[in-house]
Amino acid sequence: MQTRRIFPTIQLAKYRVSKNMNTSCVFVLVLQIFLVNCGDSYDNVYRDLPPIFHIDDYEDCKAEGNYFCKASVILMPISENCTSHYWKLIERSLDDTRAYNHNELFHAICANKFCQNQFKENSSLQNIVSECYKQKYSNLSLTAEVTDLICSKKDSVYEPGIIDILWLSIMLIYLLFVVFATYWDYGRKRHHDRNVTHQSELGGEYLIAFSVISNWKKFKTVNTNPDFQKLRCMQGIRFYNMLLIIFCHTYSSYIGGYVLNTDYIENIPKNPMKLVLRNLMVFLVQTYFLFSAFLLSYHFFQIMDKTVFSMKIIILTFLNRYLRIIPPVLFMVGTGSTIWLVSFFYGPIKDLYADLELQRCQKNWWTSLLFINNHYNQHDMCFFTTWYLAADTQLYVVSLFLLSLIWLFKKNTKAILASSVLIGILIPIVITYVYDLDIIYRITPENSKNNKFRSFNFNAIYSSSYANMATYMLGLCFGYQYFKHSNTTNFRNLRSQIAWVVLFIGMPVLVIIISSYYYTRFLSAILSGILKPLYATGIAIGILGMSQNIGGFAKKICEWKPALVMGNITYSTYVTHYGIVFYRTATAKHPLYISDSVLVTSFIYDAILSFFCGFLVHILLEMPSSQMQNKFILQVRKQRIQGEKNE
Repeated sequence: MQTRRIFPTIQLAKYRVSKNMNTSCVFVLVLQIFLVNCGDSYDNVYRDLPPIFHIDDYEDCKAEGNYFCKASVILMPISENCTSHYWKLIERSLDDTRAYNHNELFHAICANKFCQNQFKENSSLQNIVSECYKQKYSNLSLTAEVTDLICSKKDSVYEPGIIDILWLSIMLIYLLFVVFATYWDYGRKRHHDRNVTHQSELGGEYLIAFSVISNWKKFKTVNTNPDFQKLRCMQGIRFYNMLLIIFCHTYSSYIGGYVLNTDYIENIPKNPMKLVLRNLMVFLVQTYFLFSAFLLSYHFFQIMDKTVFSMKIIILTFLNRYLRIIPPVLFMVGTGSTIWLVSFFYGPIKDLYADLELQRCQKNWWTSLLFINNHYNQHDMCFFTTWYLAADTQLYVVSLFLLSLIWLFKKNTKAILASSVLIGILIPIVITYVYDLDIIYRITPENSKNNKFRSFNFNAIYSSSYANMATYMLGLCFGYQYFKHSNTTNFRNLRSQIAWVVLFIGMPVLVIIISSYYYTRFLSAILSGILKPLYATGIAIGILGMSQNIGGFAKKICEWKPALVMGNITYSTYVTHYGIVFYRTATAKHPLYISDSVLVTSFIYDAILSFFCGFLVHILLEMPSSQMQNKFILQVRKQRIQGEKNE
C-alpha cells in the first residue's frame, strides 16, 4: 500500500475577539479556534443516504404499551447489477477510511408504529421489522436485513440481591465512620487539653487518617520534599494531561454513541488541527507510563545505593504499590458490579451500554482487582479505561525484576536498561507486521461506533502491556540518568537550551504529524515500535530541563500551585471519570448532536464533575487508605527492628 496523505488544503478561519470579552469566554473561544474548520467547508456527501443512527420517542412508545426495539440493519443492493446512486454512495463509504460504513444502520424504533400495517402479535418480530425496512428503502433500490433485534415493552427493573445490599451497607458504614472520625478530630481541635498519650489510647492517630478536616489540610499543602520540589513540574503535567484525557473521552462518548450529524466526525480529517488533536489522544497515556517508570527507577536506585539486595524490599515495594492503588479501583469495581450505579441510567439505548457494562463487571470484576483485565477477557473488561492500570501494574512487575537484576549486576546497568528498551520496541514491530496492523489505534468512525474500542486492534496496538513497554523501559532509563546527574547542569548555554525547547516540543509534535499518515506494512511496523517512545522522550527531556530550572513560561505553567494541588487527585479522577463521561452515551434519548461548541461545553462539564468526584474519592478513600498503609508498614518495621534487638 502506498503512502496516502490525509491533510487536504488548509483554509484559515477568521475570528474577531471583543475587547470586553471576559476570561471564561476567551478560554472557550481559544478552544473553539483550535477546533475550528481549517479545511474545506463541511460537506456531507452521504446526506441522501438513510441515517446511520435513529431513536424514536421512547416515552410515548412505552406509555402506549408498544414494543420498543433496538435494530441492527444491513443495507444491500436490490439486485446484483444495481446501479443505484444510493448504493454507489454506500460503496464509496465502504472504501472511505474516514467515513462510517453507511450500509450498517443502528435504529431504536417503536415497532408498532414503525410497522403499523404489517404488525402482528403472533408473528416473529424480526421478520416483521425486516420486511418493514425492505419496504422503507425499496424506493432507493436498496433492500435491508435486520441482523439483530432487541425488543421490550417494559423498562428493565433492578432487584437488589444479597451482594448489592451488602455492598451498599459497607459503603454506608464506611461513610458513617468517616463522619465519626471527622467529628472526633473537630472536637479534639476544640479541646487542646487532650494530650498525645490519651489520643494514642483512643486510637486517635488512626482516626485522624479518616478525618476530612485533617485530609483537607494535607490536600492543600504542597509537598516540600527536596526531590518533589525539583520534579514538581511532573505534578502539574499530570493535571494538564488528565484534562486532555477527559477531553479525549468526552469526544469518545459522542463518537461511540448514537450520532445525529455523522458528517461532523467524517470531516475531521479535513481539518489539520482537529486531526492533530485526535491523533494526540492516543499518545496521552504515554506520559503516565513514563512518570510511573521514572519515579520507580529513581527511588529504587536511591535504595540500591545504600542497601544490600533483599527480596523483602522487592516484595514490599510491590505490596506498597498495590495497596496504594487498589482502594479507588475496588470502590469503582464494586459500584459497577452492583445495581446502584446503573440505576441512575435511563433511556432507550441504556441496555446497549449501561446494562452491558453491569454484566461485564459482574462477570470480570476479579480481573480488575488482579490487574490482568487488559489481557484476560479484555473484550469484556469492567470499565475499559482501567486497561491502563493493568498495563502499568504488569510493567511495574517487569521493571522490579529488571531492577533486581541491575541491583545484583550493577556493572551491567546500562546494558540491561538498553536491552529492555530494545525489546520494548521490537515486540510491537513484530506484532504489527505479522498482523498487518496500523501504526496507532485511530479513533475513526468505524473503530469507535457503538463503543467498538474493545477489539483485537485496540488491545494489540494500544492497551496491551507489550504495546507500552518501550515507553516504560525508557522511563527507567531516564530515572537512572536523573539519579546519576540530578546535581549537575546539562543546559548551561543558550545552544543547549534551544535544543531543549526543540526536543521538548518538537519530538511530540513530530510524532503526532507522522502518525497522521498511512504507510506501507513494513514502515508501519517500524513506526509502531518507535513513535510512542519518541513521544515520551520529548516529555522526559522537558522534565529534566525544568528540574534544572530552565523552561521559562512552560515551567511556570507546569509548576502553578493550583495545578500542583490538583495533580494529587489525577489518579482518583482517572478511575472515577468513566461513568461520568459516558453517562451521556448510555442515556441519550435521541441521537447526539456534535459540534465544536457542544464538544467544548461538554468537556468543561465533564472535567469539573470528574475532578469533583475524583476529589471526593481521593479525600474520603485514597488518602485514608494511604495513611493507614504507611502506619501499618511502619509498625511492622518497628516490630521487626525490636525483634532483631531482642535476639
